[in-house]
Amino acid sequence: MLVQLITILSTAVLSSLLTLVLAYWWIDRHLRQRLEHRMAELQEELGVALQERVRRGVVEGVASIPSTEVLKGTGQTLTATAGDLVRSGLSTFLGTGSDDSDE
Repeated sequence: MLVQLITILSTAVLSSLLTLVLAYWWIDRHLRQRLEHRMAELQEELGVALQERVRRGVVEGVASIPSTEVLKGTGQTLTATAGDLVRSGLSTFLGTGSDDSDE
């Protein structure tokens, strides 16, 4: 009786292992090649579409740029804000206290 039980269990385990090995082989050999080929096609299509969208966005962005004076003012404001952020970050990091008074 025990020998029959061991035979049944070992047959089930070997059958499962054989099924897993065959499934892995099939996926690795056939399905992976198809998926990699399709992914390469999609990547190329996406690259072309993305490149066109970026080109269009840059052209639209450059076309909508305001005058040079407005850009200079925006740049100066951006520089001042960035400087304030860096200064407050360093003050916090170095523990020198908060200087919120306007100079």
